[in-house]
Amino acid sequence: MKFNEIFEEYNHEMTTLSICKAADMDVLKPVLRLYKETNMTFHLVDDRFNLEEMLKTFDEEFINNDRLVIHHSAGDEQAAAIAAGLVAEGKADILMKGLISTSTILREVLNKSHGLVQGTMLSHVALFDLPNYHKAVLLSDAAMNIAPDINQKMAIIQNIVECGHKLGIEKPRVALLSAVEKVNNKMPSTTDADTITKMDEITSLNILIDGPLQYDLAISKEAAEHKNLESDVAGDADILIAPNIEAGNVLYKSLVYSAGARVASVITGASVPIVLTSRADSAEDKYNSIRLAMKISQN
Repeated sequence: MKFNEIFEEYNHEMTTLSICKAADMDVLKPVLRLYKETNMTFHLVDDRFNLEEMLKTFDEEFINNDRLVIHHSAGDEQAAAIAAGLVAEGKADILMKGLISTSTILREVLNKSHGLVQGTMLSHVALFDLPNYHKAVLLSDAAMNIAPDINQKMAIIQNIVECGHKLGIEKPRVALLSAVEKVNNKMPSTTDADTITKMDEITSLNILIDGPLQYDLAISKEAAEHKNLESDVAGDADILIAPNIEAGNVLYKSLVYSAGARVASVITGASVPIVLTSRADSAEDKYNSIRLAMKISQN
């Protein structure tokens, strides 16, 4: 798929977003952009006075509006409980982190009383538009799971493959990244990759998978041909699986800050997609991430 396909028409009138700690200009800008572009409904959770003052700086029309519903909260914990509760009650299809710590909002997501976590674990998924690649590519996990073992990597793969299917990738090509393409007992990323490709669970996922693969082999047919590598994945990967959070995070930020890649990211593994951007992310990244979450929730 192409990156711009996440902006294709779909029934956005049915989509509702719950935003935890929304009283922040960098959060409100992409939200109000979507308010103008779509017929979505937004639940803004934060101090009512602060929210109303910020909304007034944009336009008076945003106050007392039935598509911008304000829920007053006195602090972070209460805001997280309200925002997650709206999703648990079926009043919102997407949960978004605003000006609140990741640990606080995730603690509420993991609260069993809400029943939001349906899979074995949560994981971070990023969709990139790379300047020199022929299609969009998904990456996991660059922001959540630190040093996943084989079973956790399988859960990460299952989450991102489900995401790929919802984006219309019928049979994703999955590359298990490492620094080399041959198994080396001194490099756990290679032995893990070798084990995963041979697991029985892989056959039920409707994917093509290969690993270990170096990054250049995963996305460059020329590099794969130069090394005489025969692979159904090399040079045509839809999904990249990082061996650990360090590799994933460095790759993520290198692509954004050095390669000029556009990005959208969500947390998967819950009953709804969670937009969990950082304060350093641009308004465009936040906007793209919400659109990605909308696409996933619609499918």
